[in-house]
Amino acid sequence: MIIAKAFKVPEAGTDVLAAFSDVDKIKPEARPFVNALVSAGYMAGKSAKVFGPDTLLGEAEVDAIFDAITTAAVTPVQALPKTNAVAPRRYVKLYSPTPGATIHFTTDGSTPTTTSEVYTVATHGHINEMLSNAQLPERDVVYKAIAVKDGMTPSPVQTFTWHLYRPATAEFQHLQIMEKTDTSPAVYRISSDAESVRAMAWYIEGQYMGICFDALQTPSNISDLKAYIDANIATKPNYVVVGHEHGDHDMQAPNFMSANMEVYLNERGWAAVGAASGPFPAVFPDPADQARIKNVEEGDVFHLGGCDLYVYAMPGHANGNIVLQDKENGLIFSSDIYGCTRAGSADNVAIQGVRADLMLSLAQQTYSNYMKDDGKVVGLFTGHDETPLGDANLKLFEAAFQQVIDKGEAGCSATLRGKNDAPNSRTTIIGDMWKDGTNWIAIKLPGIMGDASEYLTSSPINYNGKDGYLKYSVLSNIEFKGASLVGTTLQWAPAPKPFPWAGGTKSVDYALQNKFNPWVYDYKVMVPASSDSVTVIPTSMSTKVKSIAIDGKEVAYRSSNKVAVSNGSVMKIRIIAPDGVTTSEYTFTFSKNS
Repeated sequence: MIIAKAFKVPEAGTDVLAAFSDVDKIKPEARPFVNALVSAGYMAGKSAKVFGPDTLLGEAEVDAIFDAITTAAVTPVQALPKTNAVAPRRYVKLYSPTPGATIHFTTDGSTPTTTSEVYTVATHGHINEMLSNAQLPERDVVYKAIAVKDGMTPSPVQTFTWHLYRPATAEFQHLQIMEKTDTSPAVYRISSDAESVRAMAWYIEGQYMGICFDALQTPSNISDLKAYIDANIATKPNYVVVGHEHGDHDMQAPNFMSANMEVYLNERGWAAVGAASGPFPAVFPDPADQARIKNVEEGDVFHLGGCDLYVYAMPGHANGNIVLQDKENGLIFSSDIYGCTRAGSADNVAIQGVRADLMLSLAQQTYSNYMKDDGKVVGLFTGHDETPLGDANLKLFEAAFQQVIDKGEAGCSATLRGKNDAPNSRTTIIGDMWKDGTNWIAIKLPGIMGDASEYLTSSPINYNGKDGYLKYSVLSNIEFKGASLVGTTLQWAPAPKPFPWAGGTKSVDYALQNKFNPWVYDYKVMVPASSDSVTVIPTSMSTKVKSIAIDGKEVAYRSSNKVAVSNGSVMKIRIIAPDGVTTSEYTFTFSKNS
């Protein structure tokens, strides 16, 4: 019965079981399925006259039935995600377990034929189905599909129905993720079923203060997130920190300002909230309100009582993206920069504002900062995942960029995000959203596969093009234990034009200070006066470099190396690129603190 149902073996027109003398021993509920298998030639009795319904099937017999079906008939089309969940949107993947089968499908309720539209992942990706505002609150998405292959019986028609539901308005809802202790914060997830992309806000409360990290998509004149938090969650005063300036994460911020509480947003995102952006209206169009927004930048610390949240800048998805870390408890609140792993309702995060090589460097430098001063990573709270991820997801993020640096275009693949992205948009993917739980990542890079878009740095060396990636002779990160690097300016894009702000104009720079810049080769390193050695950990941009040498001595990628230092002493690191020709040399001058 299981096999017949799984392969949807059609019922037989005649009763072929009557020839067996023990047919009455076949259970009535099983008889139609057994008859279908025997009639199709997929299964036989113990002999021409004896079926043997009370005899256990052996492994070889089951394999024979299975092989008979799969070699004669195309297996029914399957679909992901499964149809047993209600959601505001679905990304749909069709597939056939029969190698080489062609899938034809319809979405209008009609029966598919061999003239119906052909589905492949390469041409369609994961097809996005969602509710437009005109379709609220619900609709059914119905796919019908068959699969065919020469020389085999076509598969039966499969029908898949996904119920999409999104009310026009809905009360916020919350779930407590962590309980408060003397040394750790309470953490709550907040969301709304009315929001089309279902972003997450995180309420973090310490002993005397709380933060709402991100501010969702619901317009501030429809609902009041601040009032909801105060009525249902908070036990302390609280303000909002906007993780980045996109409309699904900042729309409720004005309600915190109306309650005379602080609104923090990195200034590189101010232009986006002061004017309409894409489908979203201006969040803070009033110059008087704009003047009240507080900048938040890397190096800032929010003290909540019993826990401190350290601020890091991670541009790429948005220029104003910031991350908060509770070092002691290993909690990281990242908004959208580290992507989303919700199978069936996400596929990639666009990181196009920073070139992939520089993004790798920023990711490595930021991770190093997470781990400084006994920091750790236990929970990663993103902008769209309902539950916290972990350290493995930060490593996947780095690995996704690393494969692009190591392989160039071969480390990229076409987008799987059907209907949202341009066909063949360049992405870097690790894992499978359907099979790997939360252990996967997909990142959308600039351009289309094979085009001339500069998704890698182009100056002073152009790493784009066929073999450009073989020229990486630079470090992506350098770590010192027992010493501190004096960083430089790291600029990822030209400064934007001044924009209207708070009754005047505002200028910002797309740059971070005190960073390691892979293309700056001269640095100063501060060492405690009592130290005569430091540990140096060099990380080359490409893992395929021919050589990493510290003062002429070959060392391994990301290895720990003890180096003797004195005031004014110099260390040189020389890198030979994968092409065996391109070479760079860094100079680090040690200066002892007085």
